[in-house]
Amino acid sequence: MASAKVKSASRVIQILELLGSRKGCMQHKRIVEELDIPKGSLSKLLSDLLDTGYLSFEPSTKTYKLGSRVLALANSYLSGLDIVQSAQPILRSLVEKTGESVSLAVPDGTSALIVHRQYGIQPMSFRLGMGARIPMYATASGKAMLAFFPKEKIEEYLSSVELKALTHSTITDPSSLLRELDRIRKRGLAHSRQEQFEGLAAISAPVFRSDGYLAGAVTVMYLNIRSESIQVHVLEAALLEAANELSECLGCRKQNF
Repeated sequence: MASAKVKSASRVIQILELLGSRKGCMQHKRIVEELDIPKGSLSKLLSDLLDTGYLSFEPSTKTYKLGSRVLALANSYLSGLDIVQSAQPILRSLVEKTGESVSLAVPDGTSALIVHRQYGIQPMSFRLGMGARIPMYATASGKAMLAFFPKEKIEEYLSSVELKALTHSTITDPSSLLRELDRIRKRGLAHSRQEQFEGLAAISAPVFRSDGYLAGAVTVMYLNIRSESIQVHVLEAALLEAANELSECLGCRKQNF
């Protein structure tokens, strides 16, 4: 009996991870093919997940997707992180000073995970929500964190991740990326101009824990078409101040870049 419960729990996790990774809807038949779960067993699991709100069903396409309860769990997890609780008033102040949209990200394997976001008064057509995972090599927040990984971790990252071109500006050459990371370490700031999305620019600064190790990165985002009118040095100063303040809240002495 206990073994059957463990098996069912494992299958539930597989279903949720599959639908989460596809970022879309899937039909019953496709889920069976992907996970190799007997049709009868899958039907029962899907029914239970629908009843509890972890999945939703679209009758017109006969497809399943993640439900609102998954979002509630994710938000509960993210809001419980110490760095998020400490960052909220600091990011709110950063928005007030700059008028721009800001975010907080933490390392998550080979990606950067957005754990908090606040929108400014300036127009922003890109709205990646909390819980979004973004590539480190093609984003300001990702590069700001990657630059402060230990050398062996950077080498491990480069050996395991393909630097795919996401736009015409994406860095796809490992040597070029290493030079970029070296510049970021010296300045304490990372820039991204249309490297992940056409039209999006960003500046990011790392945040550190009490032991001096990387905790995450704070980022200011703006539309690239506004680059000529933005006082970048003002954004950089406000961003560094916010990142240093958050590091101090986490017990790290002020970084001198």
